[in-house]
Amino acid sequence: MRHTPYRARQISPNTYVVDIGAVCYPYLLLGSEKALLIDSGMGNGNLREYLETITDLPIELVNTHGHFDHTLCNGYFDKVWMHPEAIAEVMAGTPEERTMNGKVPDFTAEPVTEGHVFDLGGRHIEVLETACHSPGDLMFLDHENRMLFTGDNLEAGQVLIFYGNAEYGATVARHLEIMKKIEARMDEFDIICPAHNGAPLDKSYVTYFIENDQRVLSGIEGTADLDSPSFAINEGAFAMDDEKKAVLRCSEWKGTSLVYDSRRVHESKGLWRISNGV
Repeated sequence: MRHTPYRARQISPNTYVVDIGAVCYPYLLLGSEKALLIDSGMGNGNLREYLETITDLPIELVNTHGHFDHTLCNGYFDKVWMHPEAIAEVMAGTPEERTMNGKVPDFTAEPVTEGHVFDLGGRHIEVLETACHSPGDLMFLDHENRMLFTGDNLEAGQVLIFYGNAEYGATVARHLEIMKKIEARMDEFDIICPAHNGAPLDKSYVTYFIENDQRVLSGIEGTADLDSPSFAINEGAFAMDDEKKAVLRCSEWKGTSLVYDSRRVHESKGLWRISNGV
């Protein structure tokens, strides 16, 4: 039997989460006419070839945002849907920086924004703009299966809301706005499927993240101890200098965890291109 670096776990009759190691989870959603892959990750192998052992449906790909751990296997697909900000972020890198397993990322990037619905045939996936972790963040609401795919803005490890600089508002205040937006739709989903650190999750996490955000905004400062099993600040991709570590805080509450810049908690400036005014 041919070795594959991937393993798929079925979490509903027509939904798979793909294990590609200690990075993000791609999700494969099957309809009656086509399939949708949420994120491609950075696995060590031909992801499309592997997914075609699960389904013979045509597969479309959409990214939750433009960070490399969600996009490096995009090159195995001809077309990828992304928020315009994510397209700008991904395309800013050189072809060498965006190449995985020697596969040149020559896909076509198609913009997708708030309110777009992917019709898979009997399964409709609505796009929600949720910029906070990055300016190009998207979540996806599966109406028929009552599932919410949340990317990096809601997960069971830690939500990192310190990327970027004063040009855009990765703040606790912004994260609270996003959680309130999701809270308003909570009667439309039952489970949460995050991009990291365990899936699926109970939707009570939305409520607990709101409480966590509100605690920080009220002046309760998190700890300077930032390390977690999936966020090692002294090594690998997350390694940072002492100046950066000195301003970051981690607020934990009822199983939720926020890592944020203590200098930028309340303000939300800049690049929010969200059509519904959130």
